Amino acid sequence: MTKRLDYIDATKGIAILCITFLHFEKGVIPAWLNTWIGMFMISTFYFTSGWVSGINDRAVKPNELLKKRIKQLGIPYLWFSLLVILFDVLWVLFGLMDSGILLRDIYKTIVLRGIGTLWFLPVLIIGEYIFAVVRSNKRKWLIAAIFMAITLAANYTYNNLWLPMRELSELNKLIDAPMQTIVRGLYAWPIVALGYIIAKRWGHSIPKANKVMLFTIAVVLLGISIILVAAPPFSIYYINGLLCNTLPAIAFMCIFTAFSKSIITRFFTFWGVNSLILMCTHFSITMEILMAFDKYVLHHPVFEGPVTILYFAVCILLTYPLVNLFNGKLKFMIGK
Repeated sequence: MTKRLDYIDATKGIAILCITFLHFEKGVIPAWLNTWIGMFMISTFYFTSGWVSGINDRAVKPNELLKKRIKQLGIPYLWFSLLVILFDVLWVLFGLMDSGILLRDIYKTIVLRGIGTLWFLPVLIIGEYIFAVVRSNKRKWLIAAIFMAITLAANYTYNNLWLPMRELSELNKLIDAPMQTIVRGLYAWPIVALGYIIAKRWGHSIPKANKVMLFTIAVVLLGISIILVAAPPFSIYYINGLLCNTLPAIAFMCIFTAFSKSIITRFFTFWGVNSLILMCTHFSITMEILMAFDKYVLHHPVFEGPVTILYFAVCILLTYPLVNLFNGKLKFMIGK
């Protein structure tokens, strides 16, 4: 078992804080920055998952991995889904939510589409499991090529053929929910694989590298990823996205390795360790409460502008006691 590494946890921490930030932020940061953050914030979790596997000396078998991840991610998926559904019930009873949304959330839970950000948990399980199947096979490169072909075909078919049809009927919307989980799972495994491959080659070198060199590499990688979003010199299907999804993750790992003892790194490490709790609570619970406060108490007609950044900060502050709660009396909800 690989022990927790601060630079990995800090990288996951900045990713989950970026996810939370973009869910709150409305009309404050420029569009290119919003897009850039959106490109890497989720995939960073896929990449670091592969990275941890790459620096782990023992290869976990697919069924062993599945059993482990169902406990770590599947149990939280069920408990937090139930919590959000109960929260929906209260919202319906107070007349703040339509009962149709409650029924929709129940359906999303059953088909593993997930309520709000909870979609991420089954998707990560699927992505990791596909990669474990590929890695454990004797003909791994052949199996990888087959899965890659399936992944590209599924992504193209879903985005170019299915999405224009999704809004044509309510039945199509129902069919779309489980399809999203499958397509996202297929999208996740190549990034898990890439994290694994790079970690196998350089994973043990990063903690030993010169700090100035690490920081320089980070600046270059971040610069390249920003250029690919803000002013892309080329546009090759899947390649631009793959680079923008993974280069920032490597850059942040380099930065947090170079500044491993700083208070800023410790802050991000805390949220990386507790990323599951923030992931599961901020969108469908904390954010809903703050938006209701903004609408019904402050009587703001629209949730937008600089005040949304303030609400993001409040959300983070409110999550600190939740971290203590879910790591304490309610730790069974996060698979502990």
